[in-house]
Amino acid sequence: MSGPDRVAVLGGGNGALTLAADLTLAGHRVNLFELPEFWDALTPVRETGRIELAGVGRCGTANLEMVTCDIQEALASATIVLVSVPAFGAARMAEAVAPAVRDDHLVVCLPGTFGSVAFSQVFRRIGVDAHPVLGDVATLTYGCRKTGPGAVSIFVEAIKLPAAAIPADATPRLVAALQEFFPVIEPGHDVVDIALKNVNPCVHPGPCVLNAGRIEHADDFYLYREGMTPCTRRVMVAIDEERMAVREAFGYGAPHYGLDPMPGVYEVFVEYFGEGSIEQAGYNMRGPLDVSDRYLTEDIPYGLVVYSSLGALVDTPTPVCDAVITLGSVINQTDHRAGGCTLESLGLGGISAQELTSFAATGRL
Repeated sequence: MSGPDRVAVLGGGNGALTLAADLTLAGHRVNLFELPEFWDALTPVRETGRIELAGVGRCGTANLEMVTCDIQEALASATIVLVSVPAFGAARMAEAVAPAVRDDHLVVCLPGTFGSVAFSQVFRRIGVDAHPVLGDVATLTYGCRKTGPGAVSIFVEAIKLPAAAIPADATPRLVAALQEFFPVIEPGHDVVDIALKNVNPCVHPGPCVLNAGRIEHADDFYLYREGMTPCTRRVMVAIDEERMAVREAFGYGAPHYGLDPMPGVYEVFVEYFGEGSIEQAGYNMRGPLDVSDRYLTEDIPYGLVVYSSLGALVDTPTPVCDAVITLGSVINQTDHRAGGCTLESLGLGGISAQELTSFAATGRL
């Protein structure tokens, strides 16, 4: 990146720290921002300004340009803003960003199941005058994990990443900007298309629900290695088939980025991360070790509930999704549907499928 421009990475979890470290080692100037309420958890990164990156791809000590909980400071010198927070944190991050956002900002959620819509609606509610380009990427750019305080590891890197902007005619600008950092970025149709290309909800909640006893009992557990058996895979594929049926009902064709439907084949992210990624990455990713893990508490309310909500809009039943939503809600004693990402929760209740895709195209209700 030339001149004084920098990249702002927002968040403090696996994805944000990995993005900040990897982009720094690639030669970019990175401002890392975390919300004040989570600032203490960012120690020692905030004290040293460094992140240790290991695994595939670039490795080494990343010396960040800035680590801050001041959003004005983080965004003042940045034009690209990469948001990597749990889906349930998008609205809170949008509230933090609102006072500092500018017309020349490009704000991208990775991954972004309607993260761009959450930002758009928060900005509208607050009365933000700026009109930045908002966008979503279907999944995170890496399979990665924090491995210690101030340390992250990349197990696998994406080979293909669909993205889209709201309004949709800004997608070429978004894709061109992101390809400077991630050449595998490619354009999606719109942010609804991108939301329905997030396959994490197909992969994580079903096996977690079916392995709940094992997760609660075990001292150690590897979902991809131990929990994806023939019966759990049947549930995963059934959820994926419902997701693809919803996509087809909306008029979105291939690629669907689906699971391999062949019995006994356990590839789950082959289109995103390539063949063998389950062994390369999944088998080395520990957990979940608790039923309150994000594989349930994020991928159900901000994943399966999205599939179900959009399915209802186009008269496409999602009975397996609905069953896992119900069971996950019982397991966690939380109504994941009521607290999840629906059109109503996004401030889009009562609109038709055509009105939703029109909103995705124009950014206007």
